Amino acid sequence: MVKRLSELFDMPVFSAEGKYLGTVEDFVMDDSQGKLAAIIIAQKRKGAKRMTIPYELVKACADIYIVQV
Repeated sequence: MVKRLSELFDMPVFSAEGKYLGTVEDFVMDDSQGKLAAIIIAQKRKGAKRMTIPYELVKACADIYIVQV
């Protein structure tokens, strides 16, 4: 399945165990290999920092992201 990156922003992200982690805020691209290297997750909790998840840990991406953390 092919998607535009713009469609993937603000998608909810959950751990493989079902815990809500936040929403996709940005992506890291590996120019040398021409593929996504990581996703950056914005957490909605007050004072929470952003999380960077290597793209190898993304297990599914449809209506939500499921990641192994």
